[in-house]
Amino acid sequence: MITNWRVIEGPLDATPEDVGMDSSQLNKLDKHFEQLVKQEKIQGASYLVSRHGKIVASRSMGVLNGVTQEGELAPDSIRNLSSITKMFTAISIVKLIEDGKLFIDQPVATILSEFDNPTHQNITIFNLLTHTSGIMPVNGYFNEPYPRQWWGAHGTDDWIRKVLTGTLVCQPGEAYNYSTMGFALLGEIINRVSGISYEDYVIENIITPLNLKRSFFQVPQNLHSEVLAVVQYDIDHLNKETVEGDVRPPKSDSGLYSTLFDLWKVGQMLLNGGTFEGERILGRKSVELLTKRHLFNVPAYHWGGKIKDKGHALGIDLAIDHLSYESIGTYQMEGAGRSAIFVDPVEDLVVTFFVPSIYSWVPLSVLGTKQIIWSSLK
Repeated sequence: MITNWRVIEGPLDATPEDVGMDSSQLNKLDKHFEQLVKQEKIQGASYLVSRHGKIVASRSMGVLNGVTQEGELAPDSIRNLSSITKMFTAISIVKLIEDGKLFIDQPVATILSEFDNPTHQNITIFNLLTHTSGIMPVNGYFNEPYPRQWWGAHGTDDWIRKVLTGTLVCQPGEAYNYSTMGFALLGEIINRVSGISYEDYVIENIITPLNLKRSFFQVPQNLHSEVLAVVQYDIDHLNKETVEGDVRPPKSDSGLYSTLFDLWKVGQMLLNGGTFEGERILGRKSVELLTKRHLFNVPAYHWGGKIKDKGHALGIDLAIDHLSYESIGTYQMEGAGRSAIFVDPVEDLVVTFFVPSIYSWVPLSVLGTKQIIWSSLK
């Protein structure tokens, strides 16, 4: 529990008023987060708000290490992005499509021989990107009491076959079922097609050209004290070294560590049509392919939500609900824990925030935060 409350300011490019936002409304975020921390719903919060390419709010508060209760969460603290890693995977797939090395509805069986059978031969790269492959979704997705495990504790060289074990939960394209392992398979596709590991591909084609100085698949030892941790698993996972010969899926579903600022650069790059500060990551049409809506009238169970129409881009969620504060067409990703990025093309707005919590879902930490930020637009 925090007894000495302190808000840490990050670097800014402009004031909210300079970009048509109301600072008095935006400043309500601090009290909003302070209340959630005092209620012990979150351990802290950090956020970055940018409009028209200018950062107008960057602050943090709370505890960095929720296990030891040590350290302060800073604006540039490093965080495991969890499922936001999938955005980097989707960008990488689209880049390979742009380079003529893949096509969007290409059967996965043409790359991974394990798919060359009557059950899986109709699954395409598009299906994997949109979670419509029918491959068993992430553990607990159906609120099942006894989720199955995918592979042994030490990894196995036939992990793809283990992922494909059993029947499909639906035929390809029939329904949205959030499949973490579907994105592990996409990482393997990137590996096979590019000729280098998934992690190296992301580093060479996204992290390095965008100069993401604090983004890593393996955080250097000297920066471990600057990594946000919520539970003991976060600490153990951070210190876990890759053992030679230990075969595991690529870290393409949930394995990237980064900061709000680095994540903002990726969002701004997409908002700019694929470039950032003169560096081209994708072409404009590739960004359009990545971020436009591809699913219509496709149902999703979604942890009991039973959504009738799960609008989705390519590996990126979309705002399609008229009740949302963000504009229709805003593309967004959230990671367990929780971290988030929202890119609103209508308002030329990029928002990133970390609201770490021991709870899987604290609605006000995400929904309330969005409402305060978007209602500050003049």
